[in-house]
Amino acid sequence: MEQWERVTLGATRAEVRRSSDGAAYAKTARDPSTLAELVAERDRVAWLAATGFPAPAVLDWVEDAASATLVTSTVAGVPASDLAPAHVADALPRLAGLLRDLHALPVAGCPFDHRLAVTVPTAVRAVAADQLDLLDLDPERRGRDAASLLADLLADRGRAEAAEAHDLVVCHGDPCLPNLLLDPDTLTPTGVVDLGRLGVADRYLDLALLTRSAAATDLNPQYGAEAARTLLREYGVGDPDEFRLSYYRLLDEFF
Repeated sequence: MEQWERVTLGATRAEVRRSSDGAAYAKTARDPSTLAELVAERDRVAWLAATGFPAPAVLDWVEDAASATLVTSTVAGVPASDLAPAHVADALPRLAGLLRDLHALPVAGCPFDHRLAVTVPTAVRAVAADQLDLLDLDPERRGRDAASLLADLLADRGRAEAAEAHDLVVCHGDPCLPNLLLDPDTLTPTGVVDLGRLGVADRYLDLALLTRSAAATDLNPQYGAEAARTLLREYGVGDPDEFRLSYYRLLDEFF
């Protein structure tokens, strides 16, 4: 019988286990909300793998009245957050290229919508259900209450949607450094994981979250603000839209 080890890292509400041989991961949901998230991840993993983009494959899906379990293949490599400081400079153009390649997938072929028409109402529902973790806000928003954060999000929605309409791509949805994997020796990208938010959206959704992750030296001290700027340059953004970077970081507070 296959043996599984509990995995405690990560922000998912599902129970996560890794097979003893390291070849697969299993996520189990035991409540309706987590089940919905797991179904979304299952469908997105299957779709992205079918495009040929480097990502996990769905190996199994088991559901009964009490729970559901998604089993996916392990993506080779190490998270970008685990790279040694000496490797970061060489990895930055590879990471930017990985995101650029994902964004180059045809939007018309992606069945998942992560535009503001979907995500802002989700944010509204999260506030109504008192689901915001106000202890885990970005430093510049610490001490704020949910109502004021939502007011800012709604006030700037029109401006953000106007930009979104002209810059839609297939977004990862949460491309923080732990979700981007590379070969530790060659620094060749090996794939992306945690795909529950993948969908068509403004490319700045991904750019905002990747650069925030890189700049967060409390989490990734080998990167930093200059690494974040380099990622944007290597991606091809020489003059970034600071409004959109800020807006999508604010939006992420609700997820």
